[in-house]
Amino acid sequence: MFDATEQILSLEGYAAWNEEYLCKLCECSRGALRYQFPDGRYDLLPSFIEAVIEQDSKMVESLGDLTPVERMYLFLMSMRFKPPSQATRAILEISMAARGDAKLLSRIEPIMESANARVLGMAAGETDPEILALRCLLHGASMYSLHKDFTPLGLNQSLGWILDLLPIPPALAARVAEMVKARQVA
Repeated sequence: MFDATEQILSLEGYAAWNEEYLCKLCECSRGALRYQFPDGRYDLLPSFIEAVIEQDSKMVESLGDLTPVERMYLFLMSMRFKPPSQATRAILEISMAARGDAKLLSRIEPIMESANARVLGMAAGETDPEILALRCLLHGASMYSLHKDFTPLGLNQSLGWILDLLPIPPALAARVAEMVKARQVA
């Protein structure tokens, strides 16, 4: 159900998601959906977000001890080569929709707030200007992937332009260069 949810949200948007459509894609009954997620979208969507954040958290942890600044630069640099995933776009759709749905917002807000610490390594209430600026860039680059004029090349070029102007930690730049080189060889 998570894969179908990700597909619907990332390709068609939040307005396209409904239980009937989800069940059709999953080839299951609404009863099966409600058995696993008794409150429908209000149980399924938070569970989906939690699963994605947990996966992203494990990926970042596998890279070793990185500061919040290094983590954000790493995400920005990696987006040059791999645009935001369908899961990221799906979470953005849910997040935007929750602004108009108090019940959904109350269910996803704690999970979304935990992502800052779990994935980005940010403390609650972070006020460091560099971290906040990088966070704005990261969110903006992710949001761009939802626009009709989005192209991976456009994202690559725009991120390349801004990253050339920023003080990327040298050790991180070297590490990313090694990762890119290894990827090209494979």
